[in-house]
Amino acid sequence: MGSADVSTGRRERQEAGGFAARLRQVLKGHGSASGLAKAIARSEGAVRKWLRGESEPNVTDLRALCQATQTRIEWLVTGEGPRELQPVSSAESEAPPPLRHSSHGTLDLALLEAVMAAADEQLRAAGLELSPAKRSALIAAAYDLARERDAVDAQAVARLVRLAR
Repeated sequence: MGSADVSTGRRERQEAGGFAARLRQVLKGHGSASGLAKAIARSEGAVRKWLRGESEPNVTDLRALCQATQTRIEWLVTGEGPRELQPVSSAESEAPPPLRHSSHGTLDLALLEAVMAAADEQLRAAGLELSPAKRSALIAAAYDLARERDAVDAQAVARLVRLAR
């Protein structure tokens, strides 16, 4: 293992520690690891590994975590921006019209195309081919991040691709 591999591993552990610390903060407001595991249909052992920084959730689990705890993906993954999702008004909670994204209003097609291009580039670079379910979860999570920032962050997409493995 070269020095670049060692520093990459160290950086990922530090990032995991940041993620684990943020997840512990979320858990304080949600109850127990067991309760969170039930809410997202995962094992308590998996949630405890995430809390200890021994592993991280895949993209599907990350989205489920954020939905169950009303936590923004960007904050949970990077620590940036506000932690909590903005409450949805009763008018927005009605059935959305076509081309509407549930938590952000009208779908920004140009941004979605940019997200898909960035995800495709990162997947090619990682040599990954994902199932349609994992790919759609990856695109949705990356789109949520891009909408929050109003731009595609290639590093955030790369991190989500690593979580999709």
